[in-house]
Amino acid sequence: MSPPRRLAATLRWLAPSAIAACLAATVAGVVEGAQSDGLGATGALASAGFSGLLAAPACLLGALIVRGLWAAWRPASLAEGLIEEGGGAPRLGAWVAYLLFAAFVVAWATFNGVRTISNVTTFKVNVVALVLPVVVLVAGGVLVAASRPLVDAIAAGIRAIDRPLGRRLGRSLVTPRLILAGTLTAALALVLIAWYASIEPRLGPLDTDIVLHPLLALSITGGVHIAWRRLPPRRAALAFAVPALAGIVAIGGAAGFVRAERPSLLLAIWAQPTIGGLAVETVFDVDDLRGPAVLERYTPVPRPGAPHRDLLLITIDTMRYDHTPLGGGRAKMPALARLGARGVVFDRAVSPSNTTRRSMPALMLGASAPRLRGRVVGWALRLDPRHVPLAERLEAAGYETAGFFCCNNFWGPARRTGYARGMQRVFIDTDGEILATEAVRRLTERDAGPRDAPAFTWLHFIEPHNWMKRKDGRPDKYSVEDTKLGADGRDARSRRYDRALAEVDRFLGDILAAVDAIPEDRRPIVVVTSDHGEGLGNHGAANHSTDLYESQSHVPLVIAVPGAEPRRIDEPVSLTDLAPTLLDLLGYVPPTMPDMDGRSLVDLIQGTRASDPLGGYAFAAMIKDRSTPKGARAVFRGPYKLIDGAKGLELYDVVRDPAEEANLYDALPEVAGPMKALLDARHVIDSRPPF
Repeated sequence: MSPPRRLAATLRWLAPSAIAACLAATVAGVVEGAQSDGLGATGALASAGFSGLLAAPACLLGALIVRGLWAAWRPASLAEGLIEEGGGAPRLGAWVAYLLFAAFVVAWATFNGVRTISNVTTFKVNVVALVLPVVVLVAGGVLVAASRPLVDAIAAGIRAIDRPLGRRLGRSLVTPRLILAGTLTAALALVLIAWYASIEPRLGPLDTDIVLHPLLALSITGGVHIAWRRLPPRRAALAFAVPALAGIVAIGGAAGFVRAERPSLLLAIWAQPTIGGLAVETVFDVDDLRGPAVLERYTPVPRPGAPHRDLLLITIDTMRYDHTPLGGGRAKMPALARLGARGVVFDRAVSPSNTTRRSMPALMLGASAPRLRGRVVGWALRLDPRHVPLAERLEAAGYETAGFFCCNNFWGPARRTGYARGMQRVFIDTDGEILATEAVRRLTERDAGPRDAPAFTWLHFIEPHNWMKRKDGRPDKYSVEDTKLGADGRDARSRRYDRALAEVDRFLGDILAAVDAIPEDRRPIVVVTSDHGEGLGNHGAANHSTDLYESQSHVPLVIAVPGAEPRRIDEPVSLTDLAPTLLDLLGYVPPTMPDMDGRSLVDLIQGTRASDPLGGYAFAAMIKDRSTPKGARAVFRGPYKLIDGAKGLELYDVVRDPAEEANLYDALPEVAGPMKALLDARHVIDSRPPF
């Protein structure tokens, strides 16, 4: 065959797969884009165009691999060799049944092998990785050895059933086509049973919306290939190539327009938990869209004559208020208690959300959790590049900034989450004692040397989040499973959790000792708070990210300003108020909407406004994302909290009923009505763009 003819033949062979891949990527992308939030028609088409950058090559590659394997195995000729007199293929049916059984056995052995090895070794990753292949090889070897006799036995059984039925019906019931249909049905049934009976209950909350696009694209790719074989070549080419070409032109043009002219819409697509968003994340560097004027625009405005003190912010992961001494808890935290005695304690501080990836950015930005824009990557929310956190504002104002953080997933430079924007120095270690040592060194060196600029130092400890793990990082199953009450009336979970709080308080004590050694006129403002609480069995939640009850939303907040009078504030406030409050304390005018929707609490700190236990308000939200399948919202006003979530509307008097056992929604309509109106008004505010 001449080269031109060989090329033409190759193109004819590739054409069905290329056209099917383009059509599948277009249709799946448009369906996905249409279901995304707030993109509009142009955004939906552009999202489809971006997703096609990943989907079309993937579908094409998959189709070529399947067609190549199909041609190599020649299943039609294999089936013909297994067809017996009368058109039946009991041995083919036996092999298919055995392969399904073998797949189940391998999956079962792998799953239980990982569980068993993990329990025996307390999940030593290297041991699991070394032993698991042995488990799989042993299971595979047994299956291979048993295949011939078992297939013979299964085939004999099928033959014994099929022959008398075939004589009655005049045809066999185990023809290759019927076997194929039965195989697909059985495989689908097994997958569904495995998912709902075994996999999903163990995975816990998991957003599976992103699988719609690949499932639809693969289905269309396969369907086009099947239809192509049944149509004349020219008719098939026209039937599928024309819509595929039209779709590619439409979505490609929309994607190009959005990339060139509508960067804000590009970021909105990027933020979606879709294949389109993943494509934007993969192909583009969204940080390039910040623009040079971002910091210029968000540089804090100084108040004339106001001093700019140093600031030390300490956030402790997963610290619920009622377990600390500030809330009457039994955890041994003398350092936090001493700081509370000399600072301003906010007894009704509310976390903006119940996960770190939502509450921590809200704290940094001074914006409510629903107004945050970004993309969930791993455990974190990668911030929209237009967001400017507190550290970046202070750096723009001339501050020296440094952060000492627990976790690469949130603050590591490779993750590009945006949490460390504005941090001139970032030190990361999972051990809180090492973080505290490094922070003390920084405070001591700064006090001993010249001060050319004020400083912002931020520490984040992870120890209470890991209360279920031993000091060596291994999981301790007894801290969760053993709920027997101890001599002090607390179950094992509470005792273990309180020990983690006591551990982190020791680190806090070292840092505060270094702060106390600094002369008062140069001593930094010290803030201690948390991103969210922990369930510990309350309302059926062992950990967090499941609800907005007090156990997960009520957190400590202490602000110690040198020379300021200590006091307790008993009106509800939100951690979204922290960023504007700190800017105000540091001598700058706090931003307002749309940049920040939090309000400065300086009037409460300085005592120019009295605390109002019956007034004040705060909001919290649980955001639906990859591991939080349902959303919820809450408003706190005076002693009451109204939750709008999966259980409907719930109203609690959290002062008299901190365990939130009595839902007062129907009993107190005069309270519930105005609070529901507040929640609805907040929903309107949260729908406005933060930029």
